[in-house]
This record gives sequence, structure tokens and C-alpha cells, in this order.
Amino acid sequence: MDYELPVSENFHTEIVQASVALGKDIGIITPTLHSGFLDYSALAALFQDMSSLTPVFIISPNTSIRDRYEQLENGMQYSTAKWPLATVKADKELSDRTKHARSSDAPPGVIFTRYSTRLPNDDISGDIRTVLYDDAVKFEDDRWERFQEWRDRNEIPSTVYFIRDPLGPVYQRVKDDLDAVWAWTPHGLQTILSEDTETRTKSRETVPGATKREHQLIQQKAAGQTHQIHACTDGPVVDAFADLWSAFEELEDAADDINEKQLYVAVGVAKRAINGFTRLLSSLEYSDNYRSEHGKATTLSGRISQVEHIMDGLTGDAAAGRTPVEHVHHALCELRDALTETNSQKWKRGAVLTAMQKVVDENEDLIVVLPDEPARQALQADLRIKRTDFYSEGHQHIHLHTPRSLPNAEPADHLLLYGPPKYQHRWLLRAPQAPYVGVLAYGHELGLLHSQVRALNNEMRESTPNPNDDGFQSQLFTELSTPNLFPTGDEIDPSQSLAPTSSGPYDGISIEIPEQDNIEAGSETPFDDYELVERESERSLDGIIDGSVPDFDSGSTTYSPDTSNSGSTGQRNNGDPDRQVEGCVEVRVKDKKAITLRSTDTLEIVDPDAGTTVKKPASSVRSGEQVVAVEDRDAIRDSVEKLLLDSGHLDIIGYARMWKKQLHTEIERREDSLDDFIRRLEEEGLEKRRSTYRSWYYGEVHLPKAKDSLHAMARAYEMEEVLGEFENVWTANHKIQNIKTGFIDLLKQRSQEVLTANDGGDVDPVIDKDLDIRLSDLDPTDDSGEPFVRVHTVTSVEDVGSVSMSSVKRWRDID
Repeated sequence: MDYELPVSENFHTEIVQASVALGKDIGIITPTLHSGFLDYSALAALFQDMSSLTPVFIISPNTSIRDRYEQLENGMQYSTAKWPLATVKADKELSDRTKHARSSDAPPGVIFTRYSTRLPNDDISGDIRTVLYDDAVKFEDDRWERFQEWRDRNEIPSTVYFIRDPLGPVYQRVKDDLDAVWAWTPHGLQTILSEDTETRTKSRETVPGATKREHQLIQQKAAGQTHQIHACTDGPVVDAFADLWSAFEELEDAADDINEKQLYVAVGVAKRAINGFTRLLSSLEYSDNYRSEHGKATTLSGRISQVEHIMDGLTGDAAAGRTPVEHVHHALCELRDALTETNSQKWKRGAVLTAMQKVVDENEDLIVVLPDEPARQALQADLRIKRTDFYSEGHQHIHLHTPRSLPNAEPADHLLLYGPPKYQHRWLLRAPQAPYVGVLAYGHELGLLHSQVRALNNEMRESTPNPNDDGFQSQLFTELSTPNLFPTGDEIDPSQSLAPTSSGPYDGISIEIPEQDNIEAGSETPFDDYELVERESERSLDGIIDGSVPDFDSGSTTYSPDTSNSGSTGQRNNGDPDRQVEGCVEVRVKDKKAITLRSTDTLEIVDPDAGTTVKKPASSVRSGEQVVAVEDRDAIRDSVEKLLLDSGHLDIIGYARMWKKQLHTEIERREDSLDDFIRRLEEEGLEKRRSTYRSWYYGEVHLPKAKDSLHAMARAYEMEEVLGEFENVWTANHKIQNIKTGFIDLLKQRSQEVLTANDGGDVDPVIDKDLDIRLSDLDPTDDSGEPFVRVHTVTSVEDVGSVSMSSVKRWRDID
């Protein structure tokens, strides 16, 4: 395997070597968000002066740089065997990761740290020739001060800063002191791409693995990107935000007039609440669930409670500001209610769902960037549970990312930002991952977005080298055979009158931002021809059961719970519903109900006198005996799932439903018959009865009995998400099954205790200790108030011979 660089890195390498040779500090504003080739840059720096053994120090959170250097040894143009690798320990000493090819005690040539707090001690640092500093490393003021003090104290000859965030704290602190700064333009990238003669194939394995992705991103950046606003312009949520913003401005004015600390605290808490609600893309209940599980996150509902707590605690002069705080609290409550009204999707969640629907229909890819990990988990749970069928079909086209994961994301057709990014994440606006970048926004966010775009464009204009300037920077880049950043003959003047939200020829952002009071005038988006139409209200659990669970006289297939919009159960219609089952008996009971069973199927018979329950084959049941009947096991599973959803155990439900939904989607997509299905599984090494395959194919089971059977299905139908989450899928289904079984057993026990006059007292048995689920947590009745488990008195048992498969094991009403 060859070490292959994206086209921009060749020139970056020249800049690093010039920095070492001349002892200069240089900044490189990277065209992508990834500085993943610093191992190569370090070796280039060492190769620049072969007479010296002084090391290069890399500071980067990207540990693949360290790992790749450690593993390559002699695998590159600049031999890693000549310059060993070491990392910095917490005590500032070094830990050797590789050894010199000939001398085991040779000093390191490259020193790596992922933490800006881990700087080598002065005995080692005095020999360092250059530092390669990745600004993606965690920044704090005290850490930065210690780094600068260390750098000055040890007289480090040169430092090269790799900058992904030109508005970030690192670049803002060093830009005026740098000897030179390099920033690409779209034309500059086009130039080097046109001169690139290296053949790149998708099939060939390269080192680093990120090279192909970075090359694609550079091509995308060179071709140009379109940035547009996805504005939420009307609806109850938008109206609620307008009222909230008005109340917030009233509170700010009151705080300034009264000048009391408590009111300024209220302003801060209210602002954080507004920001949190503004960035919300998922259902509020899921957001609260995942934020409550995150150590550093506060739920949005909790933010409202904080405002209420402050309001109730106002004293002294601050009490004069109670009314504005009350107005903010009331407006927050109104916003919360508007967001939880399921018939309203005219807010960011609706915009995201609409975009997802279209990209899936168009067979394109969409990246959605969320503000943090709890928000990503909440949206994923929202899709898995409330849009189950859709997500099962389209999850391969939908990619949920956070600022932490986005730099490593593969290119897509579209990218949606949750809104104007947080202050520390303004670099997200530069994301090259898609040719189309959309920014979700409410009216009150437009001013912030305008400010961010204006600042970013201004910084890129000032930082991009001007070929008409004199001085060291121009001389340096001329000597390095710099690619042409601008078309030949163009007059370049950074102070030229460009609109603040236009990038011009620079690597900035061009976007039309309407005035807040004229937000409807914003430009069209690729998703405007789609509109999400919601039901009047979400179906309750009772409604789902009522509409999907077969009645006693129903001949439909086994019910599988589903809360998605489509109402699909994840099953195919059984191709042979009238298949005959031989040797059946019919058991009739006093309540004018009957059930047909195979003669070998068992029933539980209660003996009130003995206080016992016995399982008997159906053919052995006699008139007058009392049978315990579980009349609808799928409805019981629904009840268990509802409890888990209400209790916030969203992942269990999402994982449990994943395999069945995706299998249904893949079978439908391939138009596979039962025979096709069996052939695929047998090619994966399975050998089962046809009836077993049939039950999987028609969705008659919630989970195969054997783990390898589920894995074979996932492989056969390329269900990548199931394979990636396999243990979670398996465990979640068993967890639900165990709770369901425990619930049924306890309901049986209670029914039998009533019948035998053996009252169990006030004991509330635990069904699941881990999830703290007790018998009283679950509703023992169906939507009509009938118990899931009942005791019936048998009136007759008759041989009925052969009956259709659809009639077996179903209680039905009789005359």
C-alpha cells in the first residue's frame, strides 16, 4: 500500500518544510475540517534537515496520526524507522512507541500528544525543532497560556498551526504574530485538481484511509457549494417563539432597569432555555430522556423549571421584576405545549423529516448535524420509534452527526445544520461534506446567522494571500511555486465592496438571508416540493391495538405493534392462509368463546380445590375444567412496549423493532418470494424447517430462537444497521420477551389466586429488577377494559379434524 495524499497536502508539506528551514511560524487554514496527515508533515519536517536529530512535536486529538505512524515503519518516502515515535505521559515524560531501526536507545524523532495539557518537560523540549498544532485540540485559556509559556521558555524555532476554525480562539490569538498564512480559494483548488495526475480508484486500498474522502471533499469545495436557509415561517411553534422572544426582551429591559443579580440570572437561564428549544430537532420527550442521562446536559423541561424556581424566589428589589419573569415562564410553557402538539410539524423537526423523505425517495444521502450527542440520540430514537418503517427503509441514506463526528463524515448530497451553530462551532458553516448546505432557522435566528456569515467571510478575505502584496509572505509563497488562487489578471483587493453574506472568490459562505419581518421572501430549497402531512392526532396505544389486533373472529395475520405513520406491521400477507392443519380440537367455554388447537397444544387448567394449575394437552381437557386463557399475547407485548416508552427506555424499543422492519423492507425491495428467502438463508449456512422459514418470512415471530439465525438473516439481506447493533437488537428483544413472560405469569397467578380464594395480599411483585418494573406498572386490561388473562369454564371439547392455519390458536366469539 502506498501513502497517498489528497492534492492539497503536497503544498501543505512544502509550507511545513519552509517553516522548519526558515524558523518561521505559519498558519494553514485547511480546506476541509480534517488535519489527518500530520504524521507525513512531521516526517517532511525531519527530512528537511537530515543533519539534525531534533524531534518534531505533534499536538492533535486525531490519534489515527499516532497509530498510523506507529504501524507504518519503512512504509513511506520518509522512513519512520529512522525517527522513532514517542508520546507524552501525564508526568511529562515520554513513552516510546517505536524503536530506531539500528539503535534501541535512539531519541524519538516524532513526539505526539492528544492533550494540550501534556507538554514534554524542558529537558526534552529544548531539542524540539518545530510544533505542528491542530486547532481541533481542546482549547481553554489556561491551557493556551501554558503552551505559549512552554514555547517561549524552550525557544521553539517554528510552529505550524493547522486551522479548521478561522474564527476560533487559536487563530484569533496567533494570526497577527504569524509570519505567513495560507488559505485556499475555490479557484486554487481547481488549479491543483487540474494538475493532479495521480490515478485514484475506489477499489484500491490507500494509506491513510481518509485520503479518498478528503480528495472528494476538495473536489466538492472546488466545484462550489450552495448555502440556503430552511426557514420556519408560520404555525403554532413559530408564533410561540415570537411571543417568547418578545417576553425575553421585556425581561432583559427589566433586568437593566432594576440592576439586580437575580434578574440577570433569570435572563441567563431564560436565554439558555430559548437556545435549547431553538436547536430542538426531535420530539421533546426523547430530548428530555437523553439529556437527563447525560452528565453535563440539562433537559429542556428542566430549563422551564429553573425559570419557575427563580421566579418563586425573587426577593427585595428583584421582586419588582417578577412580572417579566412570569411572562417568560408562561411563554416557555406555551412553546413546550406547541412543540408537543402532534398535529403541528411546522417547525424544525418537520423540516428535517421532509428533507429525509425526499432524499430517500431520490436515492440521495443527507447529513443532519445536531448540536451534541444527546440531541443526536434523541433524533435517532425518534426516527426508530415514531418513523419505524420509513427509517428502516431509508436509514442508509440518513446520517446523523455532531460537531465531534462531522469532520470524519463521508460526502453526501445534502447537509442540514440544526441552525446557526453555537459560538464554538461556527466552523460548521465551512463544512465541505455536501454541495448543498441548508441552515434550519426561525425568524429570531436570522440576525445571528448574518453575523456569523459576515464574520467568517471577512476573516477569509483578510487571511487569503494577496498576490499583489509585498513582504515576506508573498516572497515565501512565490518561492514555493504557489498554486494560482485567483484567475489570471483579476484585480484582488480584500477591501473590495462584496456583500457581507457573499464569499466572492474566497473560501467563504454565500447565502441569502432575508429580514426577520420578511422571512417568507427567502430563497427556495430543494425540498420545497415536499410537504409533511400529519394526522389530526397520534393514535393512542388503545387505538393502535383496536386498529391492528385481530378480533376473536379475525383471520388476519399475527399483529406486530407499530407506531410509524404508515401503519404497516412489518409483515407480508401470508401466501397460504388456508393451509390445513390436521388433528385439531375445538375447546368451547361458558363465555361464548372458543379456540381451535392442535391436539398436542397445551392449556393451563386450574384446580380450585387443590389450589394448583396443571398444563394439559388440549385433547385431554374435559368439560367443567377451568382453563387459564391468554387471549392476545401481542396486545400484552404492546402494553409492555408502551410502558417502556412512557418510562423513557426508548433504545430498547428502537433496537427491538429494528431487525423485523429492515427485513420486511429488504424483502419488499428485492421482491423475494418465500423460496427466494429460503435460498438466501441456506446460502448463509442455515438448515431449518420450511415452517420456520415461513414464520420468519411472514413476520409471525418477534425474534428467531437462535442467535445465529438472526445474524444469518442480517447478512443475507445486508442489514448493516442490524449487524452493527446486533447485540443491542438481540438483548432488547429478550428484555421485552422476559418482561412480557413475567407479566403473563403474574397475571395467571393472580387469576388463579382469585379463583382459589388464595389472595396474594398487597404484594406488588417485581417483573424486571434492572428497569424497576412491577406488576402494578402494567395495565392488565385491553382497550375495551377486558383482562388480558382470564379464567374460563370449559363446556365442551370436540375433534374437528383439519382446519385452516389462520384459525388455529385464536379465541373467537361464538353464538
